[in-house]
Amino acid sequence: MTQSASEITVTPARDYGNEVGQGWPVVVEPAPGELLSSWLHRLAMANGIPPQYFGRVLDVAGGDWSAKLDRDLPGRILNLLVERTRLPTEDIDGLALNRDPLTRLRMRQTTGSGDARASTARVNRLQYCPACLKEDRAPFFRRGWTLATRVSCFRHGCSLRDQCPACGGGIAPSRQNRLLRQQFCVWCDADLRKPTLPAEYDVQRLERLIDDLLRMHVAGHGRHGKTSLPAMLGAACFTFNGQPTSISRLPHRVRYVLFRQLADGMTHLQKRSVHPAIDLWTRIARAAPKHSDLVALLSAEITSQITPGTKTRSRHPDLADLQQVIVRLHSNRRTSLATAMPAN
Repeated sequence: MTQSASEITVTPARDYGNEVGQGWPVVVEPAPGELLSSWLHRLAMANGIPPQYFGRVLDVAGGDWSAKLDRDLPGRILNLLVERTRLPTEDIDGLALNRDPLTRLRMRQTTGSGDARASTARVNRLQYCPACLKEDRAPFFRRGWTLATRVSCFRHGCSLRDQCPACGGGIAPSRQNRLLRQQFCVWCDADLRKPTLPAEYDVQRLERLIDDLLRMHVAGHGRHGKTSLPAMLGAACFTFNGQPTSISRLPHRVRYVLFRQLADGMTHLQKRSVHPAIDLWTRIARAAPKHSDLVALLSAEITSQITPGTKTRSRHPDLADLQQVIVRLHSNRRTSLATAMPAN
């Protein structure tokens, strides 16, 4: 550069593509259980791009571009992400919700005005646990939070939340136009990690029974089609704002009250509706008190056969724990049989 402004010269830097190759400068590893959109937001910010504009990089239009990819990840975009991040295809594809057997129970977008703070806003309805976000080194949103049958955090026992605690706006990190982490509201910059109240025990008990039943369905144990468990629980059998509505379109506060009423033995819901899904909801609610005790007893009994003298003290046993214990039991039995057989 010379002394005179008219003589300023600029030496072109090497081509950006030659400098970084086909990959992006910073690669972010997905967190266990992370939702695709959450990972994309973190990937964008790590590379200096606010999430609102990262959709253009991927050639996806709309303010809720990442929510669209959660439910429909085209092959061309998957290939682009693999090429740019050099992460395994299955690691990225596994973050999305496409080909999901629980699609009917995933939270839906609301429709209406463009103002996300309005009750009729078109915003991807995300819910989250503030305690989880507070523990995260890099806050991220979980796939499990997208289930409408989840109203509390199984780890912390607190209620989930689906709006900003300060302004009441929807949780829409894809619309963040600055380099701020996902624990801040995109509308008012408030910290989303303000604690929520503990969820009631009866509500959590019902919630865990449904979660166990759904995991059994995903594992291949259950009906398919219109009479499958997700289809029945996801049916438009509730009334909200005067319209038939599925649980996936209800806000968190309404779903929590619904779970509390079901756990308390609500009967007026059945009187107002003849939908078969209502009967299923009430039957599951009646079974919830017995479910926890049964799983606890079975788990303790099987565990005692593997390690005599021990007792299971899990506050919230579930079928997944029970299945793991059964696998260990069968593994021990196979080892015992192998050692007992005479050598040829």
